[in-house]
Amino acid sequence: MAEGQGPVPPGDHLLHPADLIGVLIVGGGLAGGLLALALRERGVDVSLIAGQQSSATEWSYGVIPGWPLGTSELAIRSAKAPGLWRDLQRRYGDLGWSSARIHLHGGKPWARLLPLPGSQVDTGRFHSRLPELLQQAGVRYVSAEVLSLERQQGEWLVRCSDDSAHCSPQLVLAAGAGSRILWPAWPEALRSSWAGVLELPEAPVHGLRLPAQFQRPALERSSAELQAPRTVVDAGLVPRGAGALLGQISSFAPGLSLQAPPPALEQELRQAIAASGLPKGLAEAPGRWHQVPVAFSRTGSPLAGPLADAPGLFGFSGFSGGFAQVPLLAPLLAEVLAAGSATAQGQLERLQVWQHSR
Repeated sequence: MAEGQGPVPPGDHLLHPADLIGVLIVGGGLAGGLLALALRERGVDVSLIAGQQSSATEWSYGVIPGWPLGTSELAIRSAKAPGLWRDLQRRYGDLGWSSARIHLHGGKPWARLLPLPGSQVDTGRFHSRLPELLQQAGVRYVSAEVLSLERQQGEWLVRCSDDSAHCSPQLVLAAGAGSRILWPAWPEALRSSWAGVLELPEAPVHGLRLPAQFQRPALERSSAELQAPRTVVDAGLVPRGAGALLGQISSFAPGLSLQAPPPALEQELRQAIAASGLPKGLAEAPGRWHQVPVAFSRTGSPLAGPLADAPGLFGFSGFSGGFAQVPLLAPLLAEVLAAGSATAQGQLERLQVWQHSR
């Protein structure tokens, strides 16, 4: 096909043959990034469109417990995530992962006696390194907001805020809380909330501290029954770069659409920190406030598979403990996208992440 003879979508976006790629990913955070790397390892031509707003990945704790957080096969296999991160760093260099000791507060007295084994991804380091790493791996990296997507002549057409357009037979939505805006038929079980943390400029000497019992998962499971907005605080302190993250407050609202965050969340967080089992004085520590939309699944199971009635459209979102789950799921989904692997699909089905009903 000669130059200028490619298909021209509405809006005068010109598509050249080079714009027709194997897999197109929307979302430049943890899920989209690790999936893109897994696809490149399998020789797939990949384009990734990363939004320019703050993401949940950037302000996540990035903590990976050294024990299963449940009895499901997904929870048990996700407990092996430290080894997967070690392998990723062996292939790609420093991604911010390191072993860690987790101090618990609250809960039963025995839980506070000794630090527990675990690991952590420094999300500041990971976030800053990821775009360069993707480009070095051969991913076509586009920094723009996605305006629309549509099915056109057997391909998925994505238009962006920089006036570019991208086309692929396979499209993966890994845009977290933004996925429903782009695709309103997004599964009902996959929802979104707001999360807020304080970025402390200096790391306190107290180390990594988390609550023995998180409140957020219970509210996620009951989110479909909400009649009014609710907030919960899971008081934690996590090193990040030269500083630390102090949080986390989560805000939920009724309905499927992401609503504007309520005011005064920072003050509510500081009050809860003061009443928590964290070391005294942290509630008054100077810090920069960040709040981001966070995707979750009210069933506790993320999505890593096709969307109903949309050939070639896949979802990769709704994680609970994404830094443990994504390194396990991304290579399996990549095998399906790259080669239609029935074995990999079977594993995703057994992990109960392959397909969500509407």
